[in-house]
Amino acid sequence: MFKSPDLANGLLPAIVTERGVLAMLVASQILALLLAFSPMSYESIWVRLGIISLFVHCVSAIGFTILSLLRQYISTRSGLVEYFFIVTAFQIVTLVMSLGVSLFEVANTHFLDWPFIAKNNAICLFVTLLFLHFMAIFRDKVTTIATLSRLELDALHARIRPHFLYNSLNTIAELTQQDSDAAEQAVLTLANLSRYALHPNKFVSLTEEVLLSQKYIELETWRFASKMQVNWLLPVGLPDIQVPVLTIQPLVENAVNYGVEGHITGGIITIEVHVNTEQVTITVTNSVGKSASKHKGQGIAQRNIRERLALLYGESARLDVQQTNEQYRVALILPYEVKK
Repeated sequence: MFKSPDLANGLLPAIVTERGVLAMLVASQILALLLAFSPMSYESIWVRLGIISLFVHCVSAIGFTILSLLRQYISTRSGLVEYFFIVTAFQIVTLVMSLGVSLFEVANTHFLDWPFIAKNNAICLFVTLLFLHFMAIFRDKVTTIATLSRLELDALHARIRPHFLYNSLNTIAELTQQDSDAAEQAVLTLANLSRYALHPNKFVSLTEEVLLSQKYIELETWRFASKMQVNWLLPVGLPDIQVPVLTIQPLVENAVNYGVEGHITGGIITIEVHVNTEQVTITVTNSVGKSASKHKGQGIAQRNIRERLALLYGESARLDVQQTNEQYRVALILPYEVKK
């Protein structure tokens, strides 16, 4: 998941970015240094450096402005057409700038300096093609990273879904020996639950993810009954934002496994959702009983969620854990932003 524009769809989106502009500025200044320190017949080295730097940076700035304005049109074309537009844009700007400089000197020379104009365009063509080559390498690298990230996300989803379904089926298996009617209702609940759990996309609405967790609690209620007390502290209206699928439910499942199951007196689970203009915080808290539980830790689901958050959000999302003698608290903190 990338916060910058989609660089994998074409070369132009990779160029008209902060990285592309910086690369062109650096390349332009290197070119200005090379030309300034080459044998010339006028002024000193530093004067030449200033004049050439001004010229190449003007060409770069105007060229990038034109490409940015035509971005929507150019990005819909094929790769060769895209290359043609980029090269042509810089060639035209260089030609116009060179003509302007040459016309400025016509008063003294009485003729246009066509060799000067041709030389500038030839240098511009070479530098543009070289720049495009390196940006194409960068674009291919971004595409490879994006592909690997998607594969890793798919692997993480594939790992957590069977775990979730296995526990649900295990619950139903236990119910079949205790209450056949309850088992039948649990199967229907699981069918409805699976529709959300097997969501094909990486993101779902916050409402859907909360509903998935509620359905899971409904399923586990058949097994634990009064031993499990669940408190939902939700805002009056959940915001219409997207969150990664299967992030809240595994935390709720952990709370059931480690806060209720294995404890004679059961336990209390609290799920809270807090929203502000910058972030969404989902907190899952479970009581910690004194009796020993067969579960030794809560590492697998949390590690899975942390890895997915890192791939999808970078450092702008996190999973915080706090534990005391009385309760275990996990806070899922996500940026308040729309994901598509």
